[in-house]
Amino acid sequence: MNIKSKQFSLLAGLLLGAAGIITSHAANSTIITFSVDMSTNVANANFTPGTDTISVHGTFDGWTTGIVLVQQGSSYVYTNSVNDTDDANGGTLYYKFVNSNAAFSGTGGYENLCDSGGNRAVILPSVSGSSLILPTPFYADGGAASTDYATNITFQVDMSQRINLGLFTNGVNSVDVSGNFNSWGQSNPLTNDPTIMRTNQFGLVTSNVYTGTFTSVAVSPNAHMAYQFVIDGTSYEGISGPASDEGGNRFFTASMNAQTLPVVDYAGAPYAPVVTNLQFSVDMSLVALTDTNFNPASVTINGDFMGWGGTPMTNNPTAANTNIFTSPIYADGVGASINYQYRYTLLSNPNSIVYDHANGANGGQGNRLFVLPNVSSTNVLSVFNDAVPSAYLFNSVAVTFSVDMNGAVGTEGHVFNASADNVYVNGQFPNWYPWAPGANPMPAPPGFQMVEVGTSTIYTNTVIFPGGSPVDFSYKYGIDINAALGGPDDDEAASGLNHGRVVRTLAQSPYVLPPDKFGNQYNEPFFGSANPSGGNLAVGGKSGGSVPVQWLGCPGARLAYSGSLKGPWQQILATDGTNWSAGFSSTNGLVSQTNWPTAGGNVYFRLIKPN
Repeated sequence: MNIKSKQFSLLAGLLLGAAGIITSHAANSTIITFSVDMSTNVANANFTPGTDTISVHGTFDGWTTGIVLVQQGSSYVYTNSVNDTDDANGGTLYYKFVNSNAAFSGTGGYENLCDSGGNRAVILPSVSGSSLILPTPFYADGGAASTDYATNITFQVDMSQRINLGLFTNGVNSVDVSGNFNSWGQSNPLTNDPTIMRTNQFGLVTSNVYTGTFTSVAVSPNAHMAYQFVIDGTSYEGISGPASDEGGNRFFTASMNAQTLPVVDYAGAPYAPVVTNLQFSVDMSLVALTDTNFNPASVTINGDFMGWGGTPMTNNPTAANTNIFTSPIYADGVGASINYQYRYTLLSNPNSIVYDHANGANGGQGNRLFVLPNVSSTNVLSVFNDAVPSAYLFNSVAVTFSVDMNGAVGTEGHVFNASADNVYVNGQFPNWYPWAPGANPMPAPPGFQMVEVGTSTIYTNTVIFPGGSPVDFSYKYGIDINAALGGPDDDEAASGLNHGRVVRTLAQSPYVLPPDKFGNQYNEPFFGSANPSGGNLAVGGKSGGSVPVQWLGCPGARLAYSGSLKGPWQQILATDGTNWSAGFSSTNGLVSQTNWPTAGGNVYFRLIKPN
């Protein structure tokens, strides 16, 4: 398969030398004062001073615990300050106020703004150590609409790149502005102001700025204002990144004074040369291997550039790798930031969508981002979810499970009875077959019942993992009370609490897992990009011309060594978990072990996973 390779590593061993760690300190710092008026909530009896709390949460603390605001005298204004060292100076701070009153339990207390997906946002001062006192809005902008805030707002947008791309023609197309300032209407057309000249990063000068000044409807004091520019009444620009409120809109704060907003580029795209041969490709090989429900005809690319509704992608049935799907040809400007992802649907349920994410195979949740370079053409190739071949079993593998049922009690309170009950194993390897209880009891598929070893209370079974199963996997045991249903209840632990193990070598057949205890949901560490310390690499002292090295391996992982931290690194190919089996058993499965010869001097070891 033509899979894009990755490499990540864990440096863990050092002999006869010393190493230092250099740490850096955040240079960003802004003293921010937040405040909010809770008088509307007090009047509506959904905030009680002295009982309820109001706090502010945001990017300044990673959207975690936030800071509690303090009541100012007898007023209903609450305020507090924080030193924001997380957000970059000159960057965007996002935040929301959070009400502890039970009336807001459905939203977690987070306020709902004019665009429900948006946050309050502000551009921070560019100089570290600055102070910023934010305006005082009402919680959820729930204050009475004030005519004092029905002021003039001047909007300005540069259409140069849209014209450059052939998507906008002066005198033919129109551009409006829509937002809560005009109740999201589109009756505010902008006009070209040829006196506004702009010079782009390539030294090219244009005069395609469209402007318009409009009076806002009355809004709550200091309300969050969201807006977008719209071409021909239908093409909303959408916006992402620091220019957006994270709800897909631009933002500003309502003011009692007239405001002239800065000139911005339509859709955030500055005027730049156009790349006219831009394509995106995704390798679906591992999806085809691991998902029997994969519908090849359903692969799409979705994004802020090509539409989040999705554009179909096609494969070449005569290519060496028929699982590479390619988008249509696009054109965009150099320096454009394109947010996108891939998707497909299931054969068994066309309404069920599987989403691709950057580093999704290791828990990533973000969209992909591509900044278009200054080239004549380019094809951007990704692997769906950035999955790597070594994370999956390409051939069937036998795996032996064992569980101690001594004193086992199910979550429903049933005490396991060896003379009457049966035990089963369930997990990712059979794609989690249905648990038995329910309106229509479902027996387990053949091959997953555990068998008692004599009268030992130890139950065991060897299960065949089909090709395409993940190397690291989750599973769970369940009791069939009185052997009445032919399948297990999900009663070992609460829903979602599973065992986690790793097939650490393919050279042992079957691969024998460490024994489990019913109800003890143990999870082994797994070496990967999401957990680079999961290899537990340990290096002992030199003895008799060699050094002992231990690690928790897996297929695709191998040792490398060097006489210097800077390399070059020599991979020890034989230590790959695909064929390595030397070591000893532990609670984490096979601990790989070797004695590596050394001629003296510093020796460094690292555990790497090239693909």
